[in-house]
Amino acid sequence: MAVTDTECLKTKVLIVGGGPSGSCCGIALQKMGIDCCIIDKAVFPRTKLCAGLFTGKSQVCLRNLLGGDAYRHVMEESVMSREARFVLWNGMEKLVDCVPYDNITLVDRRAFDACLIEYYKSIGGLLYEGVGVKDIDFRNRCAVLADGRCVQYEYLVAADGANSRVEHLLANEPATGFARKKTSSLCLEVNVERCDLDFEGVNIFFDIVPDSYAWVFSKGEKVCIGLVKLPGREFDVNAAMLDFMRRLGVKNLDKYPLRGAMLPFGNVMSNPAYDSILFVGDAGGFVEPLTGEGIYYAMQSGWYAAESIAAVSDKSAKDVCKEYRKRSSCLVRLIRNGGQYQHWLEIRCLRNFFFKHAPRNARFISHFYSTRIDKVCFDGFMKIVYKYKVGL
Repeated sequence: MAVTDTECLKTKVLIVGGGPSGSCCGIALQKMGIDCCIIDKAVFPRTKLCAGLFTGKSQVCLRNLLGGDAYRHVMEESVMSREARFVLWNGMEKLVDCVPYDNITLVDRRAFDACLIEYYKSIGGLLYEGVGVKDIDFRNRCAVLADGRCVQYEYLVAADGANSRVEHLLANEPATGFARKKTSSLCLEVNVERCDLDFEGVNIFFDIVPDSYAWVFSKGEKVCIGLVKLPGREFDVNAAMLDFMRRLGVKNLDKYPLRGAMLPFGNVMSNPAYDSILFVGDAGGFVEPLTGEGIYYAMQSGWYAAESIAAVSDKSAKDVCKEYRKRSSCLVRLIRNGGQYQHWLEIRCLRNFFFKHAPRNARFISHFYSTRIDKVCFDGFMKIVYKYKVGL
């Protein structure tokens, strides 16, 4: 495909996808005075499959990006609940019921994403919504939208989710040498009314599905139920989800159709920057393998992409890609650290050891959540144990 310059709207940065990674990238670019445009195939507010865990590190990232007033508005509009209990289960047997140092914040992704994209627009950001990408001329740096419009760019930020259209089109280009993500995991989720299931706290269930976990999150008037099927595990995921809901005691099961989405658990790209293209959020595989947390990684990777473009925008695309790889390397490190814990849970003897000792160590479980999960923490497990023992 070849497109002439005169047929295209021109922008310095084209962002494909208006979720947290794309909107935070756009917000950062607008604040730095860099021209950008976001396109999204959906119209906001739109439904998004997500349990909505909004950790302490997510809150710090968003506050730093937006500033106090805008941050407070987003939180007021999107927070569904703040839970004081963190509960671990072995099957349907409760292992640990503990209280983290800070309450666990859960947001409504429909409201959260809409607030971010509205803030982006309020500071001058350009948004094309309800239209997806049909094709991309990577050589001439021009994207053709589904409605026939074209957008010419200097840099392309792929923020379009685990099943990234940009990634798909780039992988089909001949002789690029571009490496795609590995196969993503399948998540199923339903939001149940309180009258049909009354559950408190943030609950993680092991041994409901092979080598992974299920969850039940209390979210205001709703209770969010979900599970994760890792690649290569052969079982009927729909039947497993329905069985889990029955074991929980959910009433009126027929009211709640199952919804699914792909999530790149532990599949962070080996190279999230190629030519003039930066992959952020789920599109780049930036998802925590231990917990499935994606919001923090989406926002921070989008912000890093904007900073990389701003830092070396007067140089070549190669320099921008190098800068982005450098800035996002800390996220890769966190993800690979989390992947180690996930791997341990797949080893039967280690999982049994955990099940045996966890009930007697509720305070440590609380400490682990509050340090390794809620905050940015690069410490290995033994260092976390040491700091816990000496009271750091």
